[in-house]
Amino acid sequence: MDQVQIDRVRASHALLAPQAQAMGSAFYRFLFELNPELRRLFVGDIEAQARKLMDMLASVVEHLDQPEQLLDRARALGERHAGYGVQESHYDDVGTALLHTLHAGLGAHYSDEVEEAWASVYGALAEAMMAAGRSVEA
Repeated sequence: MDQVQIDRVRASHALLAPQAQAMGSAFYRFLFELNPELRRLFVGDIEAQARKLMDMLASVVEHLDQPEQLLDRARALGERHAGYGVQESHYDDVGTALLHTLHAGLGAHYSDEVEEAWASVYGALAEAMMAAGRSVEA
């Protein structure tokens, strides 16, 4: 990820920050429409989970200049998610839901370049999480 992509992610995230809770809720609604089987992986209050997701995204955006720290955190998260029953195929659905939610939230501010930047961030984090999940399962 280069500085231009980091700047795109940060600028688009800043536009979404005022509507963070609504974005988190929209993400989960779309994710469960996309793959209803994923709903069983989430126990408890989905609105609380939406807040956690948006807090995590804010932290990711804040630390984009520190990729190794981000990847370490992603690995730890991947280990936990493996314990919850998350499978590698689920990461594609999450990525699709994330980009869809960003597109819906950003409207006219969404572009191919913004999508590419977010896809790059998500792809790196998802890869680290999946690798960690595989090591837990082994």
